[in-house]
Amino acid sequence: MLRFGIQLPHYGAGPLGLGLDALVDAIIDAGFDGIWVSDHVVLIDGTTSAYPYTDDGDYGFPADTPWYEAVAMLAYLAARTHEVELGTAVCVLPQRQPVLLAKQLATIDRLADGRVRLGAGAGWLAEEFTALGVPYDGRGARTDAAIALLRDCWTGTPAPGRYGDVSVPGGVHCRPTPVNGSVPILVGGNSPAALRRAARLGDGWLGAVPLAGLSADELGGMVARLRQECDQVGRNPSTLDLSLRIAAPSHALGTPALRDLLLGYAEHGVTRFTVDLSWRDFDTGRRRLDALSRTAAAVRESLTAGAT
Repeated sequence: MLRFGIQLPHYGAGPLGLGLDALVDAIIDAGFDGIWVSDHVVLIDGTTSAYPYTDDGDYGFPADTPWYEAVAMLAYLAARTHEVELGTAVCVLPQRQPVLLAKQLATIDRLADGRVRLGAGAGWLAEEFTALGVPYDGRGARTDAAIALLRDCWTGTPAPGRYGDVSVPGGVHCRPTPVNGSVPILVGGNSPAALRRAARLGDGWLGAVPLAGLSADELGGMVARLRQECDQVGRNPSTLDLSLRIAAPSHALGTPALRDLLLGYAEHGVTRFTVDLSWRDFDTGRRRLDALSRTAAAVRESLTAGAT
């Protein structure tokens, strides 16, 4: 099943200026399958860290942008919705204490009847790590250890021992556990390290389309690399859930060009899109939702026709 989700604008003017309840209702009324949130605890003035998905490394958000916290947003969405997927795209995993995060996500997953998905990345904003008192160096290894500890905590009784720089004593119980035994983990990022991590440790991969764009052939090359990584660890690539986060240009919404691009991505195995839209104002955002909904329907129709 091809799923389309929307990145909730839980930053800037979105939460208060547009109204979160109205935003959520509009997304659901337009027929989307999921609502996703992104993760920054702080932003930094004068950062020298380069954002990996723009050509010039500029993130595009002023440091004083209000950014509502991701896990708290999931809790709000769990209470506010009933059927759609709820996910992070992505949570900066090595900035978080993994036992606490396991508890938070399992709790929300219980309240949401098993709808939580964890998109997990290693992070890029070095100064944010510094502000949180967390080393930036070694974040890849800590991400791997955190994934292992999350999964162990979700059994209810994590095994004692060291998980990277976290030591778990014997006799620990971490309950409640997720509805389906675990929260699916989609490893985020386009780098070779992220593809290796997805193949080794993820339930899926959550790639990102840079603002400069990504052709279907380029995406196909990344998927081929991911499958090679699966082969190297003896994993069947078909067990990976392939997702893609895309910032859809406003002028492309509802056009055959966007339909064909998304269809090309889907033909390379992508089964979930999480889409960033520009919400300049509520009415404009709703029109863009409707246009994207028409594009999603056209992509699904083309896939169905091709399968018959």
